[in-house]
Amino acid sequence: MSDSHKHHHHDCFQYTALGNSIAFGVGASFGVGALKNYGYVNYFRDFLATLFPCVNLINSAQPGFSSSDLLQQLQHNDPVTRQAVKKADLITISIGGGDLLDCLPKPRTEIPACLSNAVAAFAQNWPLIMKEIRKSIQSNAEILVMTVYNPFIGGTPFFMLAEPFIQEINDVIIANRFTFHYKVVDVHADFLGQFTNTTQPKVCIWTHSCPSLDPHPTDAGHLEIARLHELKYLKNHPDKLHLVDDDDQCSDDSSNESSD
Repeated sequence: MSDSHKHHHHDCFQYTALGNSIAFGVGASFGVGALKNYGYVNYFRDFLATLFPCVNLINSAQPGFSSSDLLQQLQHNDPVTRQAVKKADLITISIGGGDLLDCLPKPRTEIPACLSNAVAAFAQNWPLIMKEIRKSIQSNAEILVMTVYNPFIGGTPFFMLAEPFIQEINDVIIANRFTFHYKVVDVHADFLGQFTNTTQPKVCIWTHSCPSLDPHPTDAGHLEIARLHELKYLKNHPDKLHLVDDDDQCSDDSSNESSD
């Protein structure tokens, strides 16, 4: 399952997306009908279509999915998804945020304990998810896993409450990357702070959290998440650079190299 993994077993390059509402495309407004949730997975597919003559996307992500839901989907609940994972040349995964979001409706005094339990559940589920993909389904696909971002403005009570638990989930994702041979797309680091040319927090442009507290990405956020996936993919496949129209986008890679 090296970076040179080739799509030799079928005609189309097979891209399979797994995960939660972010991967499903929630928050995106572009498109009508079946394309209503045109999110980062669709944009990343469009990018892959500039590199390969044929790209087939199967998006198995489901809104509200936690790591437990994804594990069950992969284990036995969804044979279509198992087949899509088995045939995949490339898999992207967005999971973990839903585990934490389930705690927000609870009484304020119960939220910290709930978040701690959510992190513990994720830490248990994540290696099982990857074992299911690599061992049970026996997928040799290249895998890109995005970190969980904090949708709240830095320094606010919501941000301070959520950040330690988000970091713990991301630590689990990063710690397992060599064991299960996947690359980490550090969306969390990218979404922190403000834009350099303004005092506007990034999360107020890239998510719906200002002022509605909806953590899902906006169209701009989905585009940014897709861009980070594109940069990571091109870093893994420098031979593809000459196929990209705008080579300048490749010079703005994430500064956080610890996630490689």
